Amino acid sequence: MSRNLALYPLYRGLRGLMFWLPVFFLYFQSVLDVADVLVLEALYYLGVVVAEVPSGYFSDRVGRRTTLLIAMGAWTAACWLFVLTASFVPFAAAQLGLALGMAFNSGTDSALLYDSLKALGREDEIAAHESKAQAWGLGATALAAVLGGAMAGLDMRFAYAFSALSAALAFAVAWRFVEPARSRALPPVRQVVAVAGRLRDPVLRWTFLFVVAMTVFNHVPYELFQPWLELLLGDGDGAYARTPLAAGIVIGLGFAISSWASTKAAAWGAALGLRRGMFSVLAVQSAVMAAMAVAVHPIVVGFILLRTVPSALMQPLMLSAVHPRVDSGQRATYLSLQSLAGRLAFSLCLFATAKSVGGLEALDHGSMRGILLAYLGGAGAVAGVLWWLGRGTDLDGSLRNNPLP
Repeated sequence: MSRNLALYPLYRGLRGLMFWLPVFFLYFQSVLDVADVLVLEALYYLGVVVAEVPSGYFSDRVGRRTTLLIAMGAWTAACWLFVLTASFVPFAAAQLGLALGMAFNSGTDSALLYDSLKALGREDEIAAHESKAQAWGLGATALAAVLGGAMAGLDMRFAYAFSALSAALAFAVAWRFVEPARSRALPPVRQVVAVAGRLRDPVLRWTFLFVVAMTVFNHVPYELFQPWLELLLGDGDGAYARTPLAAGIVIGLGFAISSWASTKAAAWGAALGLRRGMFSVLAVQSAVMAAMAVAVHPIVVGFILLRTVPSALMQPLMLSAVHPRVDSGQRATYLSLQSLAGRLAFSLCLFATAKSVGGLEALDHGSMRGILLAYLGGAGAVAGVLWWLGRGTDLDGSLRNNPLP
């Protein structure tokens, strides 16, 4: 179990080396129209949705280590497929491979960490360990974004080739994990019913709904940033040499800021509590979307640098509220169900967005503004609903009962 704790940040760091992050939209758009690009993204999220709960149950039933090995194996294969092909159908297959890797990793990595800590009698350290590992992952993504953008100026396939190598290294680290003890998962239907029954807990129910909503809002700037930056730089007609490098630098700086923020997440959550902490991350992401809607101007880049900060702050706080309330035999299934709901919501939003821009060869700022304003309206509505649902619920007391270290 101590070896698991030592290897966990390294695993998160290697998994965070996503060199393709600053160029995926540009790579797809170089051979496909905008509607097909958005459909590819929607297929990815739909693929994650389909695999989420089965992968979580597989983790609870078969084991954390095996599940992570499948995740990194699928991710490696998908990245090589992107390198070797350049049309819609194989891209769709590769997107589904990425989705499988994401789904099998989702929740299982954190469950392995918590189960390992619990075996050592140190489960109250979950936020500190999760924050450290998240900082490694975000720092690695920051580095990979800069390097991936630089490599993509020569050939965007390089970003996927190096991502395949880093995923293979993550597979090697996962091979060295030791399976922690856990209670046995129930049969499939009873497992899902039992996990859904956890939502009778008002803290889990409120947190679940908030995470689902933030999955949508956190990904909106992520999807639109690359075409927004292309407008800022004036690149067009396939001239992507400047945009990938600039995107890599901006994303790298953003993840570096998030890596630093992650190290402060435990103290930040203890100071603000669950309710104010969660609403503050929604406010930050809303400000990012609003800035991108207002103008295509270098000043807005300062807001975009904060895009990943809400997720970096939210995750340790959310996990500290969730883990103590969910049995170890249901933990990965619960987190997968929560992730499924969020990704399903965003997948449906992406399909609707793709339909609204059908026929466009590239996004202009007018179209982008309409998309962003629609999501901003949704963020305001969600804030109102969650405020109303949280009345009379001792959300901050949940952290007093399960204090952050």
